[in-house]
Amino acid sequence: MNATLRRVGREESDLELLTLGTSAGGLAYAGVWMAGGLPVPPCAFRAITGCACPTCGATRCVLALVHGHVAQALGWNPLVFAGLALLAVFNVYAAAVLIGWLPRLRISLNGWEGRVVRVAAVVLVAANWAYEIRRGV
Repeated sequence: MNATLRRVGREESDLELLTLGTSAGGLAYAGVWMAGGLPVPPCAFRAITGCACPTCGATRCVLALVHGHVAQALGWNPLVFAGLALLAVFNVYAAAVLIGWLPRLRISLNGWEGRVVRVAAVVLVAANWAYEIRRGV
């Protein structure tokens, strides 16, 4: 693993700006949707298969977090909860480097490290999905 601090090149995507902008846009969209009293769309996967999808409980997880029910949010979907926590930390970092025009942290993985990360991601999604099915979300 190689971690460096450097400026973003001209031909390079600004990951921090893209992530922070997308997060802010998504949050604004969700806020307008919920303030408008619009219904939560049904899960197409569940409607077709009758089985929980890997992200089942994600909306309820977010709503529990919005209402300050952290333990309940964790119970609805642990992987989405962890992802939201990591996204919040990354957004704080992104805001700091964007406001301060600071060099960006870039991490590169060699071949085997990348494979380990990909396998771990698949295992986490599968374990979370099994949890959702077992819980009967």
